[in-house]
Amino acid sequence: MGEQPNPWHNPFQTLFRISLLVLGSAVALNVAITYLRLVVPWLLGAAGVAGVVWCVVAVVRWRKSQW
Repeated sequence: MGEQPNPWHNPFQTLFRISLLVLGSAVALNVAITYLRLVVPWLLGAAGVAGVVWCVVAVVRWRKSQW
């Protein structure tokens, strides 16, 4: 049974892997922000419409319960 090589043995390979991980994370974050900029106004608008509808229903139910 061969032993697993130590992943921290070569510092240059470790630094390269960490750099690739940071670069990949930065690219993924940039892509996510780009797509969220297109979607967030629609989500906020839908939440606003849902809030207005909920308030209207609550007021109508409250007014009907007074009688």
